[in-house]
Amino acid sequence: MSNKCLFALVLGTLSASASALDIHGRVTAAGQPLAGVLVSAEDRESGDNDNPASVSVFSDSSGHFVLSGLTHARAAQVTLRAHKLGYRLAAQEWGAAVGGEPLPVNLRLVAVDNVADQVPASAWLAKMPLDERGARFVAGQCAGCHQFPSRQVQRFASSLAGLGEVEKQERWTQATQQENQRLKERVWRGAVQSMRGLALRFSADSPVRWGIDEQHPEYAKLMTADYSLFNQAEEAAGAAALARYLGSDFGTLKLADYSAATTPLAATAKTRITEYALHAGGWTREIAWTPAGGQLWLVEDDADRIAKLDPKTGRLRWIDLPGSRQHPQGPHTINADREGNIWISLEESYAIAKLDPKTEQWRIYPGFGEFSIAHDACVDHDRYVAFDAKGRLWLTLIGQNELASLDPATGDIQRFPMPKKDGEAAFHAALYGCVMSADRKQVWFTQLNGVVGGFNVETGKLETSLDFPLGTIPHRMAIDDQDVIYVALSGDGQVLAYDTRAGKELARYPLPDRNASPYALTWDPRRRVVWVAASNTDVIYRLNPVDGAVSVLPLPRTRAFLRMIDLDRANGDLWTTYAHLPINRGPNYAVRIELAD
Repeated sequence: MSNKCLFALVLGTLSASASALDIHGRVTAAGQPLAGVLVSAEDRESGDNDNPASVSVFSDSSGHFVLSGLTHARAAQVTLRAHKLGYRLAAQEWGAAVGGEPLPVNLRLVAVDNVADQVPASAWLAKMPLDERGARFVAGQCAGCHQFPSRQVQRFASSLAGLGEVEKQERWTQATQQENQRLKERVWRGAVQSMRGLALRFSADSPVRWGIDEQHPEYAKLMTADYSLFNQAEEAAGAAALARYLGSDFGTLKLADYSAATTPLAATAKTRITEYALHAGGWTREIAWTPAGGQLWLVEDDADRIAKLDPKTGRLRWIDLPGSRQHPQGPHTINADREGNIWISLEESYAIAKLDPKTEQWRIYPGFGEFSIAHDACVDHDRYVAFDAKGRLWLTLIGQNELASLDPATGDIQRFPMPKKDGEAAFHAALYGCVMSADRKQVWFTQLNGVVGGFNVETGKLETSLDFPLGTIPHRMAIDDQDVIYVALSGDGQVLAYDTRAGKELARYPLPDRNASPYALTWDPRRRVVWVAASNTDVIYRLNPVDGAVSVLPLPRTRAFLRMIDLDRANGDLWTTYAHLPINRGPNYAVRIELAD
């Protein structure tokens, strides 16, 4: 009997019971066991069977793995995948299930040298110099919303390879090459200008965000370089770097040329990654874990709703934002406080919302001002929303480059303008992430224009300002229980550690892939490590500040653009989502990582 017939027989037997699906397997290459292979079982009917979309594990040193967790899956609807950089799956050899034993399978992989179809988007930026600021701007800012170069960008770049090839005579070769460079740069500047407009939308065919339209006076400003997220100098530097360094051949990449492939795993054979299909097609990106309810909360920014996900069944319950039918709300950042309340910034209505998960009662706090765009609430070392000694919550207003305080009891709001460069627009300064010190006297924030600041909430004064060059792009940060802040330096592919008590920089930790575009960081009090949400590499990095060691957690999907990572404080599990822009172009899943360490 052929393997195909045997497999069909086995699947038919399992489909009859369909109560559980467990797989025991072994991975080999050239007859030898292969460790560290990410093996995924995907339920193509997830959502119909009260079941996660996929479960993934890693093979151990003997090549063995055990897949379980698809408790209601029908085996005939399950797809098995295996992933390890430098290898491809050559054969699946299934055995017969005996009694209640797991289904056995052998996976044979073969080594490959060309890994062009395996590497993340970041690998194609390897020619971008680490000391060239335009190149750093590309790595950080372009990958701040979507992976770069995306497939669309790769096609666009490939089409530019033939510019200026009409005249091939020897005497014109040098002149043609020089003109090619100028033409490429002009075309890339046009692409950057196009991105400026798309940055105001969720996708090319969706309306303008933040409660404005194309007739609003702010729209004209945002379409002007110096008022947008990237100004003329950044546009010019980024376009020049793209014209000079971004290649046009995306079909060939040798494994040896992607040095991050040798990064040690942060996983063991007991680690399990579970994906939950959101079936939303929207921008379900920011998340918060509530220990009391044991549920994950998500926001769908473009649909004015939030959801709570039950990890036991994979089911979602959607809750509309109050007032969303009368006016767009734009739920953005979501965090829990220590009492279990959920706080959600509302970008479109310039407000912040508080939800009591037990009663599902809302309170909306407006009054932050026109085009203020509430962004991030300041969090503490446990990643809970923090309150100062007066009970005030602090948050960043990205639209006006201000810090704001909110008294939840009275609704009283105070706003504090933050410094920006001469002639710079508030939106370009882009006040972003925020954390609070243990004594509740300082908040620390980032500005995407290249600033990390420390603000005294008692005096209302800025006490510290750390400046970084163009293209560094400090994004979201974390703080530990000793008030050391860790800042994601997106463009430089580094993590900054700064001792706020001593007022000194401790280190800048380079990531294995310097074009990973680290977006956000999460301090893990249990393991005393930093988890790095890398938006451009389909992985999560684990950084140990004691020795600077970095290890990696590969994810089961490509284009796994990451925003936030939250923790289950009870058991140490990690939670995140894939949040690729534009919407409907990338995977739409919530992700649980049981480290089992």
